[in-house]
Amino acid sequence: MNEQGYRFGVGVLVVASMVIAVILILFFGAAPNLFKEQYVVTIRFDAAPGVATDTPVRKNGVRIGRVKSIKLRENEALLTSGGVDLLLELDSQYRVYAGEQPQIGIESIITNDAVVEFRPPSSANLLTRFDGVAGSPANGILDAPEKTAAEAILKDGDFLSGGTVAPEPMAAFGEMQGNFASTLNSIERAANEITTLSMDFRTALGGSNGELQRITRNIDETFGNLNKALVNIDSLVSDPNLKETIAILSERLPALMKRADNVLGQTETMFATFEGVGQGLGGVVDNLQDFTEPFGQQGGEIASSVSSTVNNLDSLITDLRGVVGPARQLIQRITNGEGTLALLMEDPELYYSVVNSLQNIDTITRRLIPIVEDARVLSDKAARNPGGIFRDAVLGSRGGLK
Repeated sequence: MNEQGYRFGVGVLVVASMVIAVILILFFGAAPNLFKEQYVVTIRFDAAPGVATDTPVRKNGVRIGRVKSIKLRENEALLTSGGVDLLLELDSQYRVYAGEQPQIGIESIITNDAVVEFRPPSSANLLTRFDGVAGSPANGILDAPEKTAAEAILKDGDFLSGGTVAPEPMAAFGEMQGNFASTLNSIERAANEITTLSMDFRTALGGSNGELQRITRNIDETFGNLNKALVNIDSLVSDPNLKETIAILSERLPALMKRADNVLGQTETMFATFEGVGQGLGGVVDNLQDFTEPFGQQGGEIASSVSSTVNNLDSLITDLRGVVGPARQLIQRITNGEGTLALLMEDPELYYSVVNSLQNIDTITRRLIPIVEDARVLSDKAARNPGGIFRDAVLGSRGGLK
């Protein structure tokens, strides 16, 4: 190949390299993007550290545009900051709301590249930025017009204020440096306390007079005493005499319970019998009262006629008193619970005494029937002919009451 051919090849290579470079610049954002529809908004920040032309703009981590230009505002006074206005070129396919919080942060700690982000706002941030706008008073509450202004979508030429700057990580480390010394002091104190604790623990473990050694000896003695107690219990339980006694008791217990039940039944029957005896004695006394009442009313008129009857009644009452006394003592002994029931069941003499008393009561009751009949006839005769009684008493009895 001649020299002209070499020159032509070099020229083609240079032109191709330039075309490729221009294409790469257009695609990677170093020059304006001519293939997408975009709109421009202005955001005011107090400062814009690390921000330059073509700094990326992101929303939820997705790139939606770039910084087109930076405008530093002049100070109105020495001690005031004019702030920085950033012109953001945003892709029209992404919607950005006026209420979203624009913030400058660090995209990479290594390269210290800045990034502009639109972040979801908090309620306090919305109240600070939109309270008192859209003609509403600043009353500390977001009214409907203020909420509408916050929910508006940014369009070409809009202006927003209130941009913030996120704390730099290195600055945060610088602020932490002041507290690092106190943290080290706290760690040192904790290490000293751990050392003291380990020494106390070593003292408790070491030597025959240590606290842990004493506790160990006490536990050993306790287990020894417990072992002795278990041995004694085992010897007691394994005693054949005790086992035999328990077996005999378990065999005889049902019979004892049955016998106790029978004794209780007999006791109830005996109490019912004595209750009937008491009621019978009460009836006898009532009959005597009914019998003597007419004599009390006409005692002067018939005294001479019934003298023999009164003597018989006196002897009858004497016999009744002699019978009622032992019966009353017997009832008192039963009700006082002084072992009378046991004596009645075990002592034959006491049982026969009670039987004899009941027989005497029956005999006296039989003897009382004719006397009561005579008294009834006498009272009937006295009621029908009181004068005849006195006449018979003066002239002499004709033999019998009838």
